[in-house]
Amino acid sequence: MSASVSRSSAWGRSLCERQPDPVEWAGRVVGAAALTMGRPPEIEAVLALAEQPDQWPQARLVFDRLRRRSLEEDKPLTSEEELFFRLAELVAKLAHNSSGQRPPFDHDSGWRVGPLAYRLAVEMAGSSLCDRLAVALGGWPDEE
Repeated sequence: MSASVSRSSAWGRSLCERQPDPVEWAGRVVGAAALTMGRPPEIEAVLALAEQPDQWPQARLVFDRLRRRSLEEDKPLTSEEELFFRLAELVAKLAHNSSGQRPPFDHDSGWRVGPLAYRLAVEMAGSSLCDRLAVALGGWPDEE
């Protein structure tokens, strides 16, 4: 693993573990991205899920819906949309794991929110998305 990947992973873990409610936090990150990227039905579903803990047991269905859209060959996603949908999938994974449903997704799903949002911001450099994501995340990783 390269040093920059290791730093990014450590930053993502630290960022997620500081959150009192990681699902709502990750939902706010997706919501910030949605202001630029749009709110197709799959994204609307994950944003609603993040705000309603009583719906978290349904998170795997939301994840499956996001994944199906990501894999559609008739309407392929752009590279930016692909990152956006992967970020939304992480919200569904966090909600699923937080609900206690089995089988769980990877325990470190939340740790990838920050690094993935950072990648999306880099892809969309020059847009207001970068600033909104930085605010939603709580800042960018320190440069060394």
